[in-house]
Amino acid sequence: MTVQVTVTVSDRVAQSAQRIAEQTRRSVESVLAEWLDRTAAELPVKDLSDSDVLTLCDQQLSEADQTELSTLLANNREGHLDTAGRARLDRLMREYDRRLLRKAEALREAVERGLREPLAA
Repeated sequence: MTVQVTVTVSDRVAQSAQRIAEQTRRSVESVLAEWLDRTAAELPVKDLSDSDVLTLCDQQLSEADQTELSTLLANNREGHLDTAGRARLDRLMREYDRRLLRKAEALREAVERGLREPLAA
């Protein structure tokens, strides 16, 4: 189900959405809808349940993503990546970094809630 709403956004957001829409040959509305969906799917860690925080603490890349990332990194070190390979490596690294940050936030939250012991120094 979808619901149509009217939203006022800043010039900066509108310009970013317009640029992405042009690059991907999509409508500005679909770009903004995707951004909202993604944001809603990733609630702030502090708003997650204890169970969800612990799940996030233990989250890992899938084996397929880990294998692909390792292969791309090795090919990059050897100078064997084409433009598509570099783009894929960039996307995977951004996703890896995003997940690692969320995992760190979840670990901090789990310690604050008393769900996990602090990591030893």
